[in-house]
Amino acid sequence: MLALFFSLILFLTLYLWIFNYTNILIGSIDKLKREEAYLIAQNKKSRIEKYKLSRADRIKEKAFNEINMVSPKPETLSVIIDHNILEMN
Repeated sequence: MLALFFSLILFLTLYLWIFNYTNILIGSIDKLKREEAYLIAQNKKSRIEKYKLSRADRIKEKAFNEINMVSPKPETLSVIIDHNILEMN
């Protein structure tokens, strides 16, 4: 009878420990899910901001207005063909 009592106490203690540990794990999982959702939202905001900041027209405007850069004049490319080199091959 005493062995039955101690085994019952042992099983109840084990059940309470498992129940408590499970609740702690569920709380941790919920916290991590909230953090993941927050980080995903921040990532989307960062991608949108990066896209806005990296537009070519915005960069060109900043270069001209804030840094006083100028647009280079168009250049002409001249190609000289050396027939001596072509004949060697």
